[in-house]
Amino acid sequence: MSEVVSIGRPRKFDEREVLIAVMDVFWEKGFEGTAMSDLVEATGLKKGSLYGAFGDKRALYLKALVFYDETEVAVAADLLRGRNQSDGLSAPDAGYQRIAALLQAVIDAVAVHGDRRGCLLCNAAVDQAPLDPATERSVTASLATLEAAFVEAIRAIPDLIASVEEGRRIARHLQSVYFGMRVLAKAGATVEVLQDAKAGALAGLYPHSH
Repeated sequence: MSEVVSIGRPRKFDEREVLIAVMDVFWEKGFEGTAMSDLVEATGLKKGSLYGAFGDKRALYLKALVFYDETEVAVAADLLRGRNQSDGLSAPDAGYQRIAALLQAVIDAVAVHGDRRGCLLCNAAVDQAPLDPATERSVTASLATLEAAFVEAIRAIPDLIASVEEGRRIARHLQSVYFGMRVLAKAGATVEVLQDAKAGALAGLYPHSH
C-alpha cells in the first residue's frame, strides 16, 4: 500500500489499482482527450493526491505506458516465448502456434469480448511519440521487447530461417501485422478482415504443416 498526504489526513490507496485506472483512461481517451478530472474520477483520488504521488498528467501518462509494458506487452512477449506452460505452446517446435495464438488474441478481443480499444502502445506511437522524447523512448523499448519475442518464436519453427538477419526481418513483418490488426480492430474492422490478416501473415511460416 502507498500513502499520500493530502489536506487533512493521510490517504492510503493501492498503487496498482490506481495505475490500472489511469492506464484505462488514457487507453480509451488518448493523452490529449484525457483531462485531470477524468483521472480524478477514475481513480477516486483528489487532484492533489495524484500530483503528489505520480506527478503531472505527462508523468501519469508515462507511468501508464510503463505499466502497459509490464502487463499487456509482457503477456504478449511471454506468449511468443512459450513461457506460459499451461497453454500447450511451450514445446520447442511450437513457434508457429505461439504466433498464431497472439494474432488470434486480437481477433478474440473483438469477437468474444467486444473490445475495440486497440493498443495503447499503438496509440502512443502515433499520438505522442513524435512530440515527446520520453514517450518515444518508452514506445521504442516496448517495440524492442516484442520484436525480440517474435524472433524467439520464429526461431522455434524448424527449418524456417537460415540467418539471424532473416529471422529479424520476418519478426518485424509479423510485428507490423500484429499492430496493424490492433489498429484495424479499433477502427471497426470486421472479424473476417482480421482473420484474413492473420491467415496472410501465417501463410509463409509453416506451409507444409498448416
